Amino acid sequence: MSKKRILHNTLIVMAGTLASRLLGVIRQGVLNNFFDKSVTDAFLVAYRVPNLFREILAEGAVTNALIPILAELPEGERAAFKRRFAAFLLGLNLLVVGLGALFAPQLAALLLAADTPLDPALVTYLIRLVMPFLLAISMAALFGAFLQSEERFWGPSFAPLAFNLGAIAVMLLWPGSATALALAFVLGGTLQALVQVPALRGFGLEARWHPAIGRAAILMTPFVFTTSTRQFLTIVLYALLTSLPLGAATGFSNADMTYLMALGLFSVSPAMALYPRLAAHAAAGKTADYARLLETGLARVAVLLGWSAALMVGLAPWVVAVLFAWKASFDANVFAYSAAAMRALGMALLPWGLYNLYVRGLYARKQISRAVKISVSLFLINTLGYYLLVGGGMFWLNMATVIAGFLGLGWMVWIYERDGILAAGAQLGLLARVAAAAALAGYTGYRLALWAGPARDLMVSLPPLLLGSLAASAVYFGAAWLLRLPLRLR
Repeated sequence: MSKKRILHNTLIVMAGTLASRLLGVIRQGVLNNFFDKSVTDAFLVAYRVPNLFREILAEGAVTNALIPILAELPEGERAAFKRRFAAFLLGLNLLVVGLGALFAPQLAALLLAADTPLDPALVTYLIRLVMPFLLAISMAALFGAFLQSEERFWGPSFAPLAFNLGAIAVMLLWPGSATALALAFVLGGTLQALVQVPALRGFGLEARWHPAIGRAAILMTPFVFTTSTRQFLTIVLYALLTSLPLGAATGFSNADMTYLMALGLFSVSPAMALYPRLAAHAAAGKTADYARLLETGLARVAVLLGWSAALMVGLAPWVVAVLFAWKASFDANVFAYSAAAMRALGMALLPWGLYNLYVRGLYARKQISRAVKISVSLFLINTLGYYLLVGGGMFWLNMATVIAGFLGLGWMVWIYERDGILAAGAQLGLLARVAAAAALAGYTGYRLALWAGPARDLMVSLPPLLLGSLAASAVYFGAAWLLRLPLRLR
């Protein structure tokens, strides 16, 4: 694959991710402004249950395991494997959905703090309603993995638009209804799966075993283990969030969505596009080509992550006001929690974004157990940090993620240096230059936005946000140019 083709695929994935994330922000804005915080907090806790299994039975494990399996199979066997694996995954999801609905009260108790202000009965009801979302999103992820294995990125990249449009429509038709809120996500996930079906060209289900399913399950096992650890981290986080006053879960969700939007656009999307080529270089023993492609990808991603981090950290209150506080009567608790979490998570963008690309590099070299051990260690450190820092409030609670991210980044730099692939000095120098440019830009944007107006609601805060963003961007890219950071995509 040529550099031009890699860039083309990267831009497709980034465009789809950006469009989907922007619609996701609108969906989150509807949730914030058309539903009471007692409903949104309860729903967001309930929504964690299908998400506990989402990466295990869907996105991460399936995508990373299926792409190498499909690449190894003879062309004539691939269609049969797809049909049979899809039937296998469908049955597994139906089982989990049924068990989730059956044990909803126990799952609610697991996610809620003993002294939570949330209604456990409402959380239990919402878990049962939203569980089918897991089935829908698993099928959507599977279809996306099939298309990505053929380096067809349009469908997987833009299918989430259908999810967001469907969910937003239902939420606007029945504002304030807890039932409609849960069903909106189920409908959205279903639409995300269905819009990819035509691109699969005659795809169907076949309830028969295929030998490659066993190999796929083996490849999925490390990802399942890693994801299980990460989801344990989520359980701990939400148990701590639900011990805080109403609005904490919604506020964290607002910040987390913004963080994941930037991470998805500037880290996950490029990593997804680079992964097939990194794997091909590694399989062919082309170490120099592998190292060159990874180093170039890291440098480009670092610059974009530094820019987004500067905006998130420096302008967090104004970002919250514009994205989520559409009304002057926006809940003060939700606003404060959103801004505090966003400022901390903005600092996590650079380390975790680069870490994600380093990990994909290990996967490409089939060093899966190594990547799993590191990831699990970091998740445990992050969990410990949550417990130690929760007393400091929402900002310090999320600083645990920042600390774990920088530890993971340092660990990866050391590994690639020891393996003789990337020089640690060059990688640390890149990180230092990006961090310096981001710190200067973030402070400049904050001071100008503060001078221009308060962070209160959409109409009042939009001019200060625009001014602060323009100033921060100018300072960042000016500093990046002076520090000789790569500013070209190619």
